Amino acid sequence: MAVVLFQSCKDDSKLTAPIDPTDQSFTESFDNFSEASAKGWVAINKSTPMGAIWYDVAETPDFGSPNYVVKYFPNWEQAQLTLDSAQFPNAPFPGRYWNNAFFSQRGANGYAATSVACAEVVNFRGTSVPFTCNSWLVSPELTIKNGDKITFYTFSKGVSSLQLFVNPKGTLNVGDGNGNNTGDFSIKLVDLPNFATNPHATYPTEWTKFEGEVKGLVKPVQGRFGFRYFLQNQSPLRFSQNDPNDIDTFYTQIHRTVVGVDEVSFKSAQ
Repeated sequence: MAVVLFQSCKDDSKLTAPIDPTDQSFTESFDNFSEASAKGWVAINKSTPMGAIWYDVAETPDFGSPNYVVKYFPNWEQAQLTLDSAQFPNAPFPGRYWNNAFFSQRGANGYAATSVACAEVVNFRGTSVPFTCNSWLVSPELTIKNGDKITFYTFSKGVSSLQLFVNPKGTLNVGDGNGNNTGDFSIKLVDLPNFATNPHATYPTEWTKFEGEVKGLVKPVQGRFGFRYFLQNQSPLRFSQNDPNDIDTFYTQIHRTVVGVDEVSFKSAQ
């Protein structure tokens, strides 16, 4: 009996090569915020005083229509869709358009967003008490090591501040409400706008890419990274001085603080 042996000339070694457990690379587009939450993304609001949902009515609406209102959530949430100018021809809201997503396979609002609505921005008690926005969007737990890079796209309508931190302990401890400490999120990678290097810095009003590289770790850790929307000791927003019932002035002020984050990518160093 003859035995014939065949030898493959194709290199199949990569099929049996062990997978690098420290390669945690991924991209989150926030096309659906609920799905991102199911993956382990966590929104944590430590703002003081705590905010509430604000409903932006474009004009005297048809309350039978679901399209007359935009919500400003007291946390990181799904971005809102821009109102229909054909439906509301008299609404003075062009200054309150929401940017379309930098990239989305599902819809124009496929990104995460927040604003000063995370805090109590109007003081109904009659005293001028400042507010502090300290709202976090925290990643799922993953292996983090020196050289790993986190990139993201962001924009703001005007008054915003966004920081990117790494937490080498993997907890959800983001510190206290006044923002003077950041808990276990002890490694700052990005600070926008960066007034330390540019006193005239402004937040980009169109989608702009930023990157932070992890440094200072002794060894790979099970950690997290988090975005902090941070505005400290802000004066309460006010309604129109001429017309106390003019809510458009108020909502325009809120909208100028909207910040969006899209296409967050974590790239493990090789």
